[in-house]
Amino acid sequence: MTPGAANKTFYHGRCARRVRDCASAVALAALLASLFLTLPGCSGDEPAAGVRLGFSSYSMPHFQAQLRMVMLAAVKKPASRLQSQVKELQRIGQIEIPRIGIREWMVQGTSKEALHLGAGHLPETPLPGMGGNFALAGDRVLYTAPFLRLDQVGIGDEIILHMPYADLRYRVESKFNVDPTQVSVLDPRGYDSITLSTCDPTWQLYTRLIVSARLVDADPKG
Repeated sequence: MTPGAANKTFYHGRCARRVRDCASAVALAALLASLFLTLPGCSGDEPAAGVRLGFSSYSMPHFQAQLRMVMLAAVKKPASRLQSQVKELQRIGQIEIPRIGIREWMVQGTSKEALHLGAGHLPETPLPGMGGNFALAGDRVLYTAPFLRLDQVGIGDEIILHMPYADLRYRVESKFNVDPTQVSVLDPRGYDSITLSTCDPTWQLYTRLIVSARLVDADPKG
């Protein structure tokens, strides 16, 4: 083969590859277009704005849900590791309730010694991000009084747990009083949640104020 023929063959080979690449790109674009145009509220006769509306009303929430699942998966492993290693009286993070100005240490255990150091984690409940019901007890008036203003929390308020492995944001779903023997408030709810408890009224021991919140977002660290 002469040099000219070789160059011509090489040139035609490059052109053929480019044609195949273009065809693949066109096929992918057509597939995406067909997907978007079959979304609820979209059809081929509607303007482009209709397609964008369909994407934002269907695909974006779905994408955000998938992203949230990935974020939670990234949190679960380090949370489980800390759960297996944490010691009594060890600081495990901080709890923040912005609307009422609370930011306090959380420690492992609910003994008198633990409650001297902050709000205490009930060891029989999983740490935040493990998919269970994380329970935290704190005093209203003694020790560091971490839950002095817990009675001022409202439905929909944000609670942030700053853990070594993630910042987790919860939304308050319920607030009620129970008898101290009603331990069913610690049961798993089928989703990642937290339960805060303290005496109520202040200085009284015969009822407990319970604040329950559901995980809405997690921001892994590292």
